[in-house]
Amino acid sequence: LTAELIRSAQACMNPLGERELNLRGYKIPTIENLGVTQDHYQVLDFTDNELEHVAHFPVLKRLETLIFNNNKVTQVARGLGTLLPKLQNLIMSNNKLASFDDLKPLFDIPNLVRISLAGNPVAAKKHYRYYLIHRLPKLRVLDFKKVKPQEREAAMKVFGKVDEKKMMEEEEEKTFIPGVIKKRAMTAEERAKIQEAIKNATTLEEMDKLEQLLRAGKVPV
Repeated sequence: LTAELIRSAQACMNPLGERELNLRGYKIPTIENLGVTQDHYQVLDFTDNELEHVAHFPVLKRLETLIFNNNKVTQVARGLGTLLPKLQNLIMSNNKLASFDDLKPLFDIPNLVRISLAGNPVAAKKHYRYYLIHRLPKLRVLDFKKVKPQEREAAMKVFGKVDEKKMMEEEEEKTFIPGVIKKRAMTAEERAKIQEAIKNATTLEEMDKLEQLLRAGKVPV
């Protein structure tokens, strides 16, 4: 996302009377150089790009709406509420957010009133809708459906009974990601054994592998 592309992108006044910058379909892989906008826009539309992370924003005090439909987003950066203090609408249909843990950064954006995560794997999870309603008190519309008072009451009942930490752990256990090996922190005994193995290593390759394992401080589960 170059400064030249941002300057040449189509800008308009949308039907709601908001200044909007259209960055659709440019195969953008990473958000950068948005300082070039000089905080002129209330809406930024990144639909149909190649973005994997919603991150790298400068402070944009006017921005109210972000649109990321049809990207490859797997992660949202923490602290966006500080950088984008007026952000109210986050539209991210058809991306790759997969777990409740992926949703936690949204709770750093206190003024969110509209969210769409339809078409993300996480939207198929049990309690997904109640979870977001419970954690975002100002939320009025989720996946283009109004949040009803009955849903708020139900969300409160569900999360009054469900241990959120336990639910997250169960969710993590159910979420299998091909090619990713789950690991845990190594014990003091395991660390001592690796240190002893380093002393007894007979090749540089063996020593290097053991030292990398020791530095990581984790072992496969």
